[in-house]
Amino acid sequence: MHYSHYIGVDISKNTLDAAIYAAEMRRSDTKHLTNDKAGLKELVAWAKAAGAKPKDMLICAEHTGVYGNELQLFCEKKGIALCLESPLQIKRSMGLVRGKDDQIDAIRIAQYAYDHKDKLKLFHRPSGNIITLANLLRERRLYVRQKATLMVQQAEIGSYENATSRNRRESLIDRHAAAVKSVEKQMMEIIKRDDTLKKTYDLISSVVGIGPITAIDTIVYTNNFQNFETPRQYASFIGVAPFDHTSGTSVNGRTRVSQFCRKQQKVSITMAARSAIVNDPWMKNYYHRKMKEKGEQRNQHGVVLNAVKFKLVLRMFSVVKSGTPYKMMKY
Repeated sequence: MHYSHYIGVDISKNTLDAAIYAAEMRRSDTKHLTNDKAGLKELVAWAKAAGAKPKDMLICAEHTGVYGNELQLFCEKKGIALCLESPLQIKRSMGLVRGKDDQIDAIRIAQYAYDHKDKLKLFHRPSGNIITLANLLRERRLYVRQKATLMVQQAEIGSYENATSRNRRESLIDRHAAAVKSVEKQMMEIIKRDDTLKKTYDLISSVVGIGPITAIDTIVYTNNFQNFETPRQYASFIGVAPFDHTSGTSVNGRTRVSQFCRKQQKVSITMAARSAIVNDPWMKNYYHRKMKEKGEQRNQHGVVLNAVKFKLVLRMFSVVKSGTPYKMMKY
């Protein structure tokens, strides 16, 4: 994947910081822009002034969720190559970096894109159904969170609350529960109407422990398994794949997982792992065997549970690649 100019973009809610890198340039130029259509038009005009044509430039940015939507739409309409990389992937390529500076980060992203040009994977905007599912997942999380807050309040106040207030709160809890069910029903209707998504959903749901929400979550955040070439890449993205914390020739501390991750997906796969330990005899045996091996190691439950999560990610990618539903392993 070779282009004449590589543009690194550091995305914030309201602003963009961009840097241009090309082999013949002695230094990277930077520019501060607004994160909207006007700012993106200015970005292209600035790049053209530096000698870059839209068809010969590649924009690289960290995957920042909804803050990158304008950039995604703009690049799709203008036919500009776009690559969205995991923040962890870019961070690890930089080595030890102290402090935070958006323009310097943009330069580093541009340099990363140039250095890894042969390994980059172009971003493909999700289908309309996947975008709708992503919005519905966010809506569901809101209702679940609000319902949980109301239930905690109810438990804390207990018998001290007057009957009118208690009834009002219980009514709100019921309404939130109904809203959650309504959203889940709508998501399943979308899955059933889309043959491609339905096939993927059925495959990954065959993995013991993967329930409906985790399945939809995974479909959305892998873009139906198009955005990640390997299970380890996705596991790193959601903070499941362990990596060695190293510097030079030394290894400092234990193997750990990244904090630069999609926390909602990590929560989802954690619930799936707990379910798998209960309902999959092989996984249950694996969990207890690993716990015994770890002995008195601090936080051994978290370490072993993380290994179970990674196993589930491996299994999901495996069934999608093979096109064959999962068959429970014997032990």
